[in-house]
Amino acid sequence: MRSTRVGRTQGDEPHMPEPPLKPAARLLVVEDDPAMLIALRDILETSGYVVFTAPNGQVALEIMGRERPSLILSDISMPIMDGIELFDAVRRIPDAATIPFIFLTARGTREDIFAAKSLGADDYITKPITSQELLAAVRARLQRTDELLLAQLKAAYKASLRALANAIESRDHYTRYHVERVNAYAQAVARELGWSDDRLETLEFGAILHDIGKISIPESILRKTGPLSKDEWAEMREHPRVGARMIEDIPYLAPAVGTIRAHHERWDGSGYPEGMREMSIPEPARLLAIVDAFDAMTSDRPYHAAVTADQAHTEIVTQSGRLFDPGMVEAFNRCFERGDVLQVLKTYQSLETGQKLTPSV
Repeated sequence: MRSTRVGRTQGDEPHMPEPPLKPAARLLVVEDDPAMLIALRDILETSGYVVFTAPNGQVALEIMGRERPSLILSDISMPIMDGIELFDAVRRIPDAATIPFIFLTARGTREDIFAAKSLGADDYITKPITSQELLAAVRARLQRTDELLLAQLKAAYKASLRALANAIESRDHYTRYHVERVNAYAQAVARELGWSDDRLETLEFGAILHDIGKISIPESILRKTGPLSKDEWAEMREHPRVGARMIEDIPYLAPAVGTIRAHHERWDGSGYPEGMREMSIPEPARLLAIVDAFDAMTSDRPYHAAVTADQAHTEIVTQSGRLFDPGMVEAFNRCFERGDVLQVLKTYQSLETGQKLTPSV
């Protein structure tokens, strides 16, 4: 005889359901025991979810022809089409293959659990369960799905920003991969400094977008091989402000505004656009100033030929305490001496020339 104990048990009361992670999430509950189905539906609807119900896998698939649930909660042992068959059918539907799937059943043997999880089910809950256990499992799976979607969105967002930044950089006759190299150098130095993952991500956006303001600079200035005139130089010096204004109203990018605005500021106050000095310059901008200068020196530009990595490194060290933050220079120097900087440079040189990469020993 099936158990229909769901919800309140001794010690559970009083229980006020917490709001779900996504109040509008649509759940499909598949269960052939009417009493259990009603109990599951009531608990989930009380917590703010939209619930569709089906007595077996076949009806569940018919519902999925009209609706795409955010999560499926299914019994295993059912007539017509059981939970295992339903799971297999759902995973063969292209736009439903990633829907979280939780098995809910009274069959709780190790063999059943192994069979369900070996298929790739997201969770397995045995009856009887409490309302807290049910809601916790549902919220956990929906949250995991949200995290995966956010990670995919971030990856797509970064790819789009890189494409935009590279399109802008191509107007300036830089060698290819400038944005990628600057970010790779910056990440290496920041990890040397022990920065957190959140700070590394903010730095990445700053590195990708640091010269986005150059979209406002005429190509005649960007491609000029001789010295810039006074007016041309004044226009060039505005690109950090322009870039900062371009993203300041985008919440996701807002933390990088200071980095973009200040990446041409210098430790001694000789930089632009504000002439900021020393610790008043945002820390990520102080770091970016070093790696951007290193990449500029080691790349062919319209106004100069590339120098060697050793020559650029020597210049960075020489300018410590004048143009660059001494602490940042020390971290950069450690990365250079360890070979991290040269590895980045060689990697992108190989990509530019189409050579196969040689694994480092």
